[in-house]
Amino acid sequence: MLHDPPARSKVLIPEPAALRSGEPRTIGPFRVRSRLGSGGMGDVYLGTARRGQQVAIKLIRGAQLDDDEFRARFRREVRAAAKVRSRFIANLVDADPDAELPWLATEYVPGPTLSQELAAHGPLPQAAVANLVVGVAEALHTIHRAGLVHRDVKPANVILGPDGPRLIDLGVVSSIGATRLTMTGQPVGTPMYMAPEQAMGSRTTSATDVWALGALAYYAATGNYLFEGDHPAVVLYRVSAEEPSYDDCPEYLRPFLDACLVRDPEGRPSLDAILHSLGAPAPAGVTLPLVEPRRVSGAGRRRTPRGGAHRGRRRRTMVVLGSVAAGTAVLAGATFGVWSSLTSDDREPTGSGQTLITTPPQNSPSPVQPAADGSRDRPWAQGTVKHLDEGSCWIAGVIGVEERQARLKLACDQVGTSLYGNPTPSAHLDVYAVGQDGTTLPSEPADAAAQDTFWTLGNLMDTNPVTVTVTLPDVGPLAAVEVRQGKYGYGWYWDATR
Repeated sequence: MLHDPPARSKVLIPEPAALRSGEPRTIGPFRVRSRLGSGGMGDVYLGTARRGQQVAIKLIRGAQLDDDEFRARFRREVRAAAKVRSRFIANLVDADPDAELPWLATEYVPGPTLSQELAAHGPLPQAAVANLVVGVAEALHTIHRAGLVHRDVKPANVILGPDGPRLIDLGVVSSIGATRLTMTGQPVGTPMYMAPEQAMGSRTTSATDVWALGALAYYAATGNYLFEGDHPAVVLYRVSAEEPSYDDCPEYLRPFLDACLVRDPEGRPSLDAILHSLGAPAPAGVTLPLVEPRRVSGAGRRRTPRGGAHRGRRRRTMVVLGSVAAGTAVLAGATFGVWSSLTSDDREPTGSGQTLITTPPQNSPSPVQPAADGSRDRPWAQGTVKHLDEGSCWIAGVIGVEERQARLKLACDQVGTSLYGNPTPSAHLDVYAVGQDGTTLPSEPADAAAQDTFWTLGNLMDTNPVTVTVTLPDVGPLAAVEVRQGKYGYGWYWDATR
């Protein structure tokens, strides 16, 4: 649940530039309208789909087109973007990483970046910081559930859109625990927002993004960086060797930073724990582990804090954030919540250095069940029928799942037009089974059972919906079914458990 922050005057964002001679007028299926920006890798354009949806298209140019390693990285970016979908991410719409000029199109989000907003108006008020933390935490949770780490959470990668914050740029995401260094031996990411283990080139995990979330919240509330220096190498050293200082942060934010900005990644809370503390319910049958922050001995000299002598921070802060706003447990504009310590009577060891809540806080409101949004974490209920995207003619819904058989309702609302003709669903749509352990596999014709009609259905002759069955691959216990338009296209998830 997000709350409307107080109104601030509009940030002036540079207008998209008119297209120059020689620039493309179409990229893939999109009509190019203007240029949003340019960089070392190429250009970003504002485009529109056939149905009017606006997209931001990254078009790759330059010497990297002949670099096989760069193309492989770009393919990984596309695959990563195709795995995640959230209302707090600029979602992938379409891509062609193998084109002569590779491109990637995501949802266009109008609005300033967090860095542009602070440059124009200074630090955000408390309610806006709360909205920012909730939205970015939701985006990171979706990314982590897909087995990925963002690794570059920073103000320039957060757009303050009309419906909330959106995390952008999955260009440096990696699988959890994957390679951490560039070819030049430098850590991947932006030094001011790197976690200590990232700055040292060690293994990156979801905890790396939790540190960045804390650093982002600190910047949003103060306009300052946790670590500064005249050269990136100086910042990297300070991040890897010194304790962060945030004595200038507002008091409401201090306990949150105490929990996220722990040098030992094992001592930081998980995104599950953070979101649960913000009011999101835990997965069915799961008791969330809440981690006791720990300090790494011999971490190096401490920074001289801004504004004088260092004030000691609480070293034993349990990551339990309860809203004190009446009627809701979600982080609210009226309060940033209370991070409270648990006594030994309230917890028991799990054998892994973690702590489980065994007694819920008294008089705390029940968490509000978040509404389904078609993402992997909050799939649509069975029977829900949706357009796969604003720019898609395809309408789909999962109306039933029994063991490995899924029943789908499909339609194309542009059948018979000059653009779409009479499409065949199996030529345009892919169906994926998502296991409860995160395993995701596509349905294939070779797996089809005798009763399957998805693969045998021919061209659609009208816009009326059709019901088909498809056999899902074996991924163990099912969590969701995904219907997607094309390998790198857009789609939704449906709950397969009920």
